Amino acid sequence: MNFWALMIKKDDMIISCVERIRSIIINFSPSFFWRKRQMRNITPVGVGKDIYIILNAPSLKTQDLSVLKGKETMFVNRGFMHPMYKDLQPAYHVFVDTKMLKGIWPVSWIGDILQMSPNTKILLPLSWSNIKFFKPYEKSIYWLNWNLPFYNLGVSGSCFSFAIQQKFEHIYFTGFDATGIGHEMIKTADSHFYGNDKELENKPTAQFAIDLLMHSRHLHDLNRLALYCKNHKIQITNITNGGLLDMFPKENILPILDV
Repeated sequence: MNFWALMIKKDDMIISCVERIRSIIINFSPSFFWRKRQMRNITPVGVGKDIYIILNAPSLKTQDLSVLKGKETMFVNRGFMHPMYKDLQPAYHVFVDTKMLKGIWPVSWIGDILQMSPNTKILLPLSWSNIKFFKPYEKSIYWLNWNLPFYNLGVSGSCFSFAIQQKFEHIYFTGFDATGIGHEMIKTADSHFYGNDKELENKPTAQFAIDLLMHSRHLHDLNRLALYCKNHKIQITNITNGGLLDMFPKENILPILDV
């Protein structure tokens, strides 16, 4: 094992230890225990069905999502800004970023989503279940209660964890270019299909150093996820138009738009 592989292994161990401690705290908290049990008693909803996870990369602008009408779809974060969102009536929408807890992302986004797509289930972390400003939307919320043992996948990891836990037959994902950090650094292109996140502008190099480390961990854990899926015979396919990811089987099933 060379030096850099050893460094990655060291990071795996540290992050795994931290996440286990966090998980123990949540699991042994009475206020979370009953909620977790309640969620886990729900019959898996994905048996015999495929799911299409729609992430927010710039390449999403080049794909015709209209062919997914009537399919089980899942969006994330600002994905409700996509012009096809209301037509697709997504089954799920995921938020796990603490920007929502800090007020950087307004909780009213949930109301906006439910106005466009009333039957969409909002997926939020179990650790948020006692926060009062989610109370008005509680009937539409599913509290995420299981995660894959890969801790640097961000919102995509929550999507994959839910899809696997719910036993979906085949998991497809698109809008996952994995190049956003590069666009942020050189400012030559948008980092998302809707443009750039205003709250991420004017980052200092000290923050980019952290972001690059996180991006390295992100790619490492995506490779671990691909191996996990292969070993557990989980069907997961990348249908992104282009992008960096080479660890998953790839198909081109969405028509390309002339943009």
